Amino acid sequence: MSEQTVSVIEGMCLSLVGNGATHGYDIAQHFAPATRLGQMYTVSRPVVYRALDGLVKKKYLSSAKSTGARGQLKWILKLTKSGEQVRKEWLNQPVQHIRDIRTELLVKLLLRDESGLSSQRFLTQQRATLQVVLSGLLRDRDDSVAAVWRREQARAVARFLDELLGQRHDVVSDSDSSDRLQLSARNQLRATVLQVKHGGVLSSVKLAVSSGQEMTATITQEATHQLRLAPGDEVLALCKATDVLVATQTQ
Repeated sequence: MSEQTVSVIEGMCLSLVGNGATHGYDIAQHFAPATRLGQMYTVSRPVVYRALDGLVKKKYLSSAKSTGARGQLKWILKLTKSGEQVRKEWLNQPVQHIRDIRTELLVKLLLRDESGLSSQRFLTQQRATLQVVLSGLLRDRDDSVAAVWRREQARAVARFLDELLGQRHDVVSDSDSSDRLQLSARNQLRATVLQVKHGGVLSSVKLAVSSGQEMTATITQEATHQLRLAPGDEVLALCKATDVLVATQTQ
């Protein structure tokens, strides 16, 4: 990012100007509650005007006098070269906190779409950016109300990003889970899914087992979708090995 970063509202204003908005009133209208953008991020007209003034002072926007249809004075806004660079950087910067998914990320996805930008690579970077945070939250076994809420948020964010990336999780009815199987495998480990990575055919599923250790299972991508595997899911890992290797430490 550039040395001078911008706030969410400033980044939104730069993007709107880049998408064709030319004056303050027009830009402020995009933040009305009934608009697509306003449904995600609503601010008052004075707040928008202050943000635009700040962007002009930072030389990210240029402002020139013009005359409206009724002869009124208007100020036409345009992106400067540095403003265009900051706009691109802001639109391509993943959010750093789960709490920003509901606002900043949704806004960026909408503005990217209106700019004609593909978001597949951006979403992949976003998923990777939050992976450590999500894994840490899902690994936490604290049963306090706050911890349970944070885990549920982490699960929701992981599923949301995976679905946007095309890794959809089919919904099944409760009746589908009525049939139970008894398995003869004795090596059964209760585990929590930490991460699911998809390849062309196979998927890598990282698990945290009850002993505090981690293990990785490689299964088909089709199986991960059928099982609806996502970070935070409680699963049963079944192990069967034809070879058991034993190691000792030499003195």
